[in-house]
Amino acid sequence: MALIFGSPKKQGASREDVKMDHRLTLAKEMYMAGKMKIMTTETIPGREIQSAFGLLVCRSYTFDNALYGLMAQAVDVNADVIIGYRESVAFHPEGDKYYSCYGTAVRMKKLK
Repeated sequence: MALIFGSPKKQGASREDVKMDHRLTLAKEMYMAGKMKIMTTETIPGREIQSAFGLLVCRSYTFDNALYGLMAQAVDVNADVIIGYRESVAFHPEGDKYYSCYGTAVRMKKLK
């Protein structure tokens, strides 16, 4: 599933635009509070994966929208960790940068 965020703001934003901004804000707050973890490794030492939800991808012209959009997708599928996180940037001839963030959304088993 790929979602594209970061299109220029239009005058009189639609309900969908406001909903998308709200999702990104919630994802950012969760990340800053330590409730959503992002790991570049495929496992977390000392923890077991309960279920995997699959690969998530988010692309945008701003890095923040790509990163927090990825986390918003993970929240949507009820994941608590993104493992195997990677990012890349493509440079367009006009000078724009295009960011891609991706990783696998998983739910970890509770600690005993």
